[in-house]
Amino acid sequence: MNLAPNARQKLQQSSILVVEDNELNQLVVKEILEYAGANVTIAEHGKEALRVLEQAVFNCILMDIQMPVMDGLETTQRIRADERWINLPIIALTANADEYHRELCQQAGMNDFLAKPINPDLLINTLLKWL
Repeated sequence: MNLAPNARQKLQQSSILVVEDNELNQLVVKEILEYAGANVTIAEHGKEALRVLEQAVFNCILMDIQMPVMDGLETTQRIRADERWINLPIIALTANADEYHRELCQQAGMNDFLAKPINPDLLINTLLKWL
């Protein structure tokens, strides 16, 4: 991963909430983002993400779709129902990379869609588009 200086600066000024229940995926995304300079907070499910959002300010959310307790679609709908976070970029991270799931994510209020396994360059470029 080769970052342009302005990209690294933008990421160093960013706080990203990663909502993901799988430990390996948490580690992979966190490593990529921290290597790029971002500040990363992990939430293991949607209910935890909503709690974390009440306590800190984030520039973007990376949201898994299928999680226990509260899935990514319901979590996104709840975030979008709150005026404080109406414009907060939410990017889906999912193994369900088909058009049906892409449309579900869009209908829930997500801004973009990334398929797993995670491509580091695509992840960073997508984040930069929304930051």
